Amino acid sequence: MKVVIIGGVAAGMSAASKMKRLLKDQAEIVVYEKGEEVSYGACGIPFYISDHIRQGSELIARTAEEFAKSGIPVKTWHEVTDVDTEAKTVTVKNLKSGEVFTDSYDKLVVGSGAGVRHFPPFDKEYGNLYEIRNVADGTRVKKALLEEKTENVVIVGAGFIGLEVSEACRHYGKSVTIVELAPHILPAFDTEVSEALEAELTKNGVAVRTGTLVKELVAENGTITAARLECKGADGQVQTEEIPVDFLINSAGIAPCTDFIRNVEKAKNGAICVNERMETSVKDVYAAGDCSIMHSAITGQYQYAPLGTNANKQGRIIGDILGGATPKPFKLIGSSALRLFGMDAAKVGLSEKDALAAGLDFKVNTITGNSYANYYGKEKLNIKLIYDAKTRVVLGAETWGQGIVVPRANYYAIAIYAGLTVDEMGFMDLCYSPPFSGVWDAALIASNTAK
Repeated sequence: MKVVIIGGVAAGMSAASKMKRLLKDQAEIVVYEKGEEVSYGACGIPFYISDHIRQGSELIARTAEEFAKSGIPVKTWHEVTDVDTEAKTVTVKNLKSGEVFTDSYDKLVVGSGAGVRHFPPFDKEYGNLYEIRNVADGTRVKKALLEEKTENVVIVGAGFIGLEVSEACRHYGKSVTIVELAPHILPAFDTEVSEALEAELTKNGVAVRTGTLVKELVAENGTITAARLECKGADGQVQTEEIPVDFLINSAGIAPCTDFIRNVEKAKNGAICVNERMETSVKDVYAAGDCSIMHSAITGQYQYAPLGTNANKQGRIIGDILGGATPKPFKLIGSSALRLFGMDAAKVGLSEKDALAAGLDFKVNTITGNSYANYYGKEKLNIKLIYDAKTRVVLGAETWGQGIVVPRANYYAIAIYAGLTVDEMGFMDLCYSPPFSGVWDAALIASNTAK
């Protein structure tokens, strides 16, 4: 059996590694990666930029050479430009030499990831326009931030990467402005969480422009000097503003890299639709990671969840299936978290916005509680709990504040996985010690006060 894998990062290399362990030399595996780096932790790049992680190499789990020694050849700088699913062939371009050739497969794994969206005015190249998708991008940004001439940093897009990079830029003492088209930063979260994080940004010297469009970039000799912004004022009239730019990071969303394969079922954003076995609509073609989309375990609707945690699990499932093993069950519920200056925030399952969009009959309970026993520490956190109005089954939770924040969200992730009700969750036998919680943990209080 010959397996061709497109993409050498989380999903692709997880699939390859698992297959190799199960099949050893019974399968021929070849990986095509259009970049130079493989198997790196993209989520760690903002912390590499901030110098919390000193060397970019620390983010790379294994190099292409190390994979080759283990019997998995990885051809970097090789881009798959076309897939013929009937002939079971891929067309590949060597980006170094320009050579184009065809390779065949018995099974195809698509783990091509996603790229930054290059919509106007970010569809042209400028000397000081950056994006962050790999470690090399992080190195370029880090070097630019070390230059004294770089003072005014503009970040377009207030998702996870954009927000985390804003903190990294403030670490170097830069003047930072975040521009977000949506009404609030971190649009995947509910409004109250976004507002709390916006306040944290403002407190730490980051200017936030929400509901704002970057209409135009002003440039001289290929270098951006200013950004012209457009937004609606309180009176409904369009207002314009021009802000100085020494350094601009485009972090305004991503698009799945799937143009090279046409006859598989795709979602509106171009992500390849897969089932719980990561199978596409075409026989012998699998997809995983940021280039794919699968059904939510909560709503049953397709949910795009481009996170490294999901990519690794999905790749492992493919490796098990092609290696002849029974894969472990994976339920996509959508779990994410971030730390922004002095505040942590997390979301598992559905937000209130998600539940409304899905047309569910649900209730909401929000509390502010203690991260620790109240005589041990004064840090507070907030918990917003979403649950089914009739069955009282937990549908989602958001946590934000100081202290032990993300672990409380993880409690609810487990509750969603297990199908627990708020009443069962309210009497969960959790560990107790004053440095970790009060006798009644905040997560138990949020569950027990759900009416």
